[in-house]
Amino acid sequence: MDTTLSEGPAETDSATESETAAPTAPATAPAPVHPRMRDASGRRRLSLNLIYGWYIRPVIWRLMNPGRTPEDYYAETINNRLRRGRKHPAIGGNARAVRAPTELLDILLGYGLQPRHAVVDYGCGSFRLGKALIEYLEPGRYWGLDPVDEFLQAGIQLLEPELLAEKRPNPRLITPENLAEARQAAPDFIISWHVCSKVPASRLPDYFGKIIALMGPDSVALVHFPEAAQRTRQSCFSWAQSREGIAAAIHRVDPSLAVRFAPVTDQINRGIRQTMVEIRRP
Repeated sequence: MDTTLSEGPAETDSATESETAAPTAPATAPAPVHPRMRDASGRRRLSLNLIYGWYIRPVIWRLMNPGRTPEDYYAETINNRLRRGRKHPAIGGNARAVRAPTELLDILLGYGLQPRHAVVDYGCGSFRLGKALIEYLEPGRYWGLDPVDEFLQAGIQLLEPELLAEKRPNPRLITPENLAEARQAAPDFIISWHVCSKVPASRLPDYFGKIIALMGPDSVALVHFPEAAQRTRQSCFSWAQSREGIAAAIHRVDPSLAVRFAPVTDQINRGIRQTMVEIRRP
């Protein structure tokens, strides 16, 4: 079973985050109390909508859909939302970058990205951040991997026909065969943005395992995650994670990997910092 979820919405808290965040495995254990579930004095504030969205709805879906995956839940929830004409901040024509559409490109340029390099965008969604990379890279050098075909197709439809014809990006579903094909492209960089926070803790080694399997001897993997002192629930489907938890998941895959952390921004919101982990082979 693939453990990866697609690119999620803005990592900062908002009034609608509980509706718009990308779903992942149904939660079965209690989570830290989110700030919106407390009143002004800090006491727990009952919210039936949050209780239903965070705990009850995922369990009902799981019981009604035995054998289906978190990726199915993810796709079904967002596709139903889009079919009802509601906007989504991460997928489709109304997708918006959290900071800038060139965020990934800007970060990779700081790592020495050249147009000739091959880049795998793991959990690319509908290319809200990948488009700038497609425009910059030489033809055929961008690989956009996602578990949801509807999101890839939405992204393709949003790209200009001239850009598609000139740059020939490689949108692929996350399957063993397509992962092997992307690995054969010898990627210089593997990036995964707004994805890690949607992966259940028990499946983090599998998520990182697929990313690490794409790496050649000189590849660099960069993975964004919301950082907290301990694993903390941010919304109905999103968690912040500690550096220690991220490093442990990576080293369960390969203890020899070199791991380094760096801030994505200097801002801290309710104790959460936006961080990326850099992974290299020894």
